[in-house]
Amino acid sequence: MSIIQDLYNIYDKELSRYRAKKSSQNRLLIEMRQNLAFLREGLREGLSHAAIIAALENVEYRAAHKAGTNLASLQKKNLSRATYGGIREFDRYLGWDSERLIDNVYERIATLKKLAAGSKTVDLHARLTTLFKFLMVVLAHLEARNLVVRQRP
Repeated sequence: MSIIQDLYNIYDKELSRYRAKKSSQNRLLIEMRQNLAFLREGLREGLSHAAIIAALENVEYRAAHKAGTNLASLQKKNLSRATYGGIREFDRYLGWDSERLIDNVYERIATLKKLAAGSKTVDLHARLTTLFKFLMVVLAHLEARNLVVRQRP
């Protein structure tokens, strides 16, 4: 009976570990989607740049790092040109893995928070717009979708 109990305990621990990993990854994706939606609406509604930057969240990202979540496993493929519709602005990220892309997003958020608290001469609108576009590409990559560039008439 103890062998069966030991096997059950091993199975139960592995299942709990798997569920915790998936839960951490899902919470991180939700946080990224919420940041993207808030950026979109904040820029559209003309909120102050400082207010937008202050509201960007990184709690789940920090928790995922603390828990040792493998961010590269969110999307095993590297960023491809098809994901970002061939826009030259994103060519420098071609071939990056998911972990590097996510780390870059949150590095930009942390930098924006520090810049907003400091210098008045920094063009926060341009940086927020760039973050919005980059976050859109990263989420498309993680969700295995391709962005479509529509030509304006």
